Amino acid sequence: MDVEITRKLPFVGAAVGAMLLAGALAGCAPNSLALRAAATPTPSVAARSAPGVAGASTARGVPVAGGVVVQGGSAAAGPAAGVVTSAPAAISGRAEVVQPPPSSATGSARGIEVTGLGQIEAQPDEAIVDAGVQTRAATAQDAQATNNKTMQAVLDAIKAVGIPAKDIQTTDVSLYPIIDQGDTVSGYNASNSVTVTVENVGQAGAVLDAAVKAGANTANGIRFTFKDQTTLRNKALAAAAADARSKADVLAAALGLQISGVQSVTEGQVNIPIPFAAPRALAGAAPSQAVPVEPGQQTVTAEVTVVFGY
Repeated sequence: MDVEITRKLPFVGAAVGAMLLAGALAGCAPNSLALRAAATPTPSVAARSAPGVAGASTARGVPVAGGVVVQGGSAAAGPAAGVVTSAPAAISGRAEVVQPPPSSATGSARGIEVTGLGQIEAQPDEAIVDAGVQTRAATAQDAQATNNKTMQAVLDAIKAVGIPAKDIQTTDVSLYPIIDQGDTVSGYNASNSVTVTVENVGQAGAVLDAAVKAGANTANGIRFTFKDQTTLRNKALAAAAADARSKADVLAAALGLQISGVQSVTEGQVNIPIPFAAPRALAGAAPSQAVPVEPGQQTVTAEVTVVFGY
């Protein structure tokens, strides 16, 4: 009986073999796959295309010419429901995937973007004085020794004005030959410079004069700064934020909108100026009176960019 069936339906043996291989790879039961193959003598079947995917097949678990379509799959390792997979490697064909339609995109949040500028006025309460000594001698030893002696006198004079040692910092020490034309060494130059932090701005002139009288012959001028820059920065940022809100209110009122909240805030540049007094000539005799110093009033600015929702 089995031989008779094989003789009359020669294509069934090949179809069953191919479907057994496909069933093993796809996690299907071999018996049910062979039964469906034997019950379907024609290897091609009409397949409809899934919307939005050209040529995708959605036939329900039947062999398709050039491939195998699987609908659903087993709970153990089968493909997900609604996904069309390609035939196993032993069966030629193309892979086609049915994808669900994309979800509708949500509208972006609406907002008013403004840049606020904050300004506050403040008077510097700290001064920075730079002073130094340069000496020249025929030998390096003499140049350095003379420089050391003079610089020590300058440091003592600065401390005598009332500046603590913690506020005096050496910033430059150098010794180098002086080379004339013909690459000949005509002498040596030694230098030593210090930076003095003066917490009482009114003492800045007295510090500079004391250094000059003691032998300082170089200076980089006087700079003014603030002891508490964090507080100034915060005040300027707060003023910038208030300015941004004021601008947003004006725009919203003009456009008939109602501000609902803040979407984002971006800190911009914060500028704390450092006024600088040009250096004075220190050559010659020391002045008879202290250098007058006026720090003046300085403007601290800040910017913020804010997006207000409506």
